Amino acid sequence: MKTLMDLFLSFTKKQYSNSYKIIALIPGSIVFLVISPLFLFLFSRYLNQFSPLHWPRTLEISVAITAIIVAITIMTWGTFSLWIQGKGTPAPIAPTSVMVKTGAYKCCRNPIELGTDLYFLALGTWLDTLTTGILCMTFGMMLGYGYIKIIEERELKLRFGKEYDNYRTATPLFLPRLFSSGGSKK
Repeated sequence: MKTLMDLFLSFTKKQYSNSYKIIALIPGSIVFLVISPLFLFLFSRYLNQFSPLHWPRTLEISVAITAIIVAITIMTWGTFSLWIQGKGTPAPIAPTSVMVKTGAYKCCRNPIELGTDLYFLALGTWLDTLTTGILCMTFGMMLGYGYIKIIEERELKLRFGKEYDNYRTATPLFLPRLFSSGGSKK
């Protein structure tokens, strides 16, 4: 694990051109928008055959369309927040140089993960059924949560220290806080 952290941290010591950052986004986009959903979809579709649930197709299409619109919006907002405010990308090979706590990251710590999970919901629902979509989203969240807890949070703690600890304490992981809790502002 230490070797992987050392590798990730080695990328934080550099300034990256916009061209490099765009190229750095390509592998992650392929993995998270094509390869991962394909495996999640096939596994979830297999499990769905054991489900007795049947949904009206109009409901499924409505859920899929709504989920894809929200997913693309959240993923784009999160990526642009990292690009503009953090001077980096979500890709470990072109990370942010500044910790981002505004924009999409004011609502939750992992808006791109949230958007990706909604994308999985939309894809599974559109291509099969709502149950398949829910299974895709659930398994995607489990994998994402594992990555966040095992790798991402440790790496952010090493990079940003107390600032990240304070942010992590004040900001929810996945489910966004859309309105202020009314307490004192930090």
